[in-house]
Amino acid sequence: MKEKVSVLVCLLIGATFGGGFAELSIANPGLANSKTQAADISAPSADLSNVVIPLQDLPPGFTEISSGAANFKNQLSQNPDFKPASVFAYQKVDEKQFQLLIGFTTQLSDPMKQAKFDQQIREGTAAKEFSKGLSGNKELQFTNPATLTLQDNTGEVSAGWRSQGKIQNIPMNVDYAIFRRGKIGAFTAIIYLDGTKPTVTISDAARKLDSRMMELKPDLTKPQ
Repeated sequence: MKEKVSVLVCLLIGATFGGGFAELSIANPGLANSKTQAADISAPSADLSNVVIPLQDLPPGFTEISSGAANFKNQLSQNPDFKPASVFAYQKVDEKQFQLLIGFTTQLSDPMKQAKFDQQIREGTAAKEFSKGLSGNKELQFTNPATLTLQDNTGEVSAGWRSQGKIQNIPMNVDYAIFRRGKIGAFTAIIYLDGTKPTVTISDAARKLDSRMMELKPDLTKPQ
């Protein structure tokens, strides 16, 4: 498994975020082209760069993927209407287990953006776009997303999903969660070998990120 890790990381990050999810303007409320709005998205008023799940909050064995996070951010930033405020990417690899934990946050500075983000969570639009990205690469074969239950009180609005499939004929699961608290929207995903139990569940990861948001940005995470 170790020799395939770099290939898997590139495939997963490139497909999930470059292939489909980055095409969904989750920070764009769907108004007519607005230079003011675009400027607001690309230059958020708050610095959220440290709003990530810290490595020390993860079980032993996880390591940061610095190149993965950079690639991840570049993929997301290809959409001119969406700029991630923070990104993170970690991996846990040994002879028995492979896990990839990735995520990002985005600032939703006004009620219309927050309402649009919430709508895309409730209607499953974001999940469909993510699934489209997974299915957009011929080396990835994944099912349509099935609903997952997250812990209570994760964000103000939240939802989770799971897609199952194969990456280079290796059976994998992709669990992901999208939620909003206050003026911050967040996404996190865990990719792991089918038949294994992840040491961090997607529900755990979402709660960790949610707690980090409230700890560091209390002014931005007040109920809207």
